Amino acid sequence: MTADRLPGNGPGVVVDPGSPTPPYEQIRAQIVTMIEAGTLPAGAQLPTIRQLAADLGLAANTVARAYRELEAGGWVVSRVRHGTSVAARRRVSEADVRRRLHEAAHAYAVLARRLGVGTDEAIEAVRSALAEDAARSARPDDPVRSALPDGEGEPGPDRPT
Repeated sequence: MTADRLPGNGPGVVVDPGSPTPPYEQIRAQIVTMIEAGTLPAGAQLPTIRQLAADLGLAANTVARAYRELEAGGWVVSRVRHGTSVAARRRVSEADVRRRLHEAAHAYAVLARRLGVGTDEAIEAVRSALAEDAARSARPDDPVRSALPDGEGEPGPDRPT
């Protein structure tokens, strides 16, 4: 089940009915991912609960729960008669940055091992990706950089240049 009505580029929400993850959580997680990636920028209007439910072939209460979870997490803002839109970017705490970085590094390490890639090659791939990102981020009009909250991705006391 897919919904192509979300604003921005790329695919909409996809719900896998065979997944052990509840549909509302699949919707919530995908929308958070789109917000974090900048596919859904701050202020972007989400489809109505009824519209997304119809697109996905789900009960309206399922989508309503996903939207409530998103609002509780600060990802979206819902207003009666105005709908639901992506909230302004929020500052990510250093503890959250470290946790998310560790999770991403762990997932990358598992993938590298599954691919049979050695430690040196895996580290070199990360260095190369970081260098490419740094070169791209040096451009002021970079869409990835502009999707980050103010100050995020900037060098700081715990983030070297």
